[in-house]
Amino acid sequence: MSVDRTVWLLTPSRLEAEAIRPAAHPYAVQYTGVGALATLHTLWRRYFTEQPVALSLIVIGIAGSYNGKHPLGSIVYVEKEIWGDLGRRYSRRFIPTPEWLRDGFPLEWMAPPSPLSLARGIGLTLHALSANRREARYWSRSYPEATIETQEGAAFYLFGHAVGAPVYTFRAISNQVGHRRWEREAALDSLATFTRNNVVPLCERLLAGDSSAHPR
Repeated sequence: MSVDRTVWLLTPSRLEAEAIRPAAHPYAVQYTGVGALATLHTLWRRYFTEQPVALSLIVIGIAGSYNGKHPLGSIVYVEKEIWGDLGRRYSRRFIPTPEWLRDGFPLEWMAPPSPLSLARGIGLTLHALSANRREARYWSRSYPEATIETQEGAAFYLFGHAVGAPVYTFRAISNQVGHRRWEREAALDSLATFTRNNVVPLCERLLAGDSSAHPR
């Protein structure tokens, strides 16, 4: 029996979507809205409208790098995502809400193995981006394993976990977290090239049911 496979190609913002749409042809690109709440709202609304059978998510966007762990313009595969700012903030570090108060709500998600040969990173999702170096040091001290910062990464994984859909996230590094200088255009150009050369073939593999592109 054939399986009706579906791939959603997603970006957080309109800016990222417009940058990769020409390169993503013939696949449609949807932006969810920046931030975890907007992302979840968009994903669930689409899910209940389309009711896909076998769904995979490919997320493409820009991100900041903590402590220069990833070079500007490079593409990083997010192998793990952490919801960072649910808990109590102290002056020196952040303490996540304990599990017994979360009623089983997870704060970390593991991604499937990378289907492409890329640098790997760990994402930290915060509702507000780190506006200065002091903020960046605070979050890096609280989560030393984190290498990139986003505002919606964990929402994609929360949704994927809920519906049983693998989530493949690729981020182009646009800035060092907490620094005012952003190389946004260079990062968007990098995303477009990466989409054309790597994401479109990955979509084809996922839609064909290629087992090497799915989690083992």
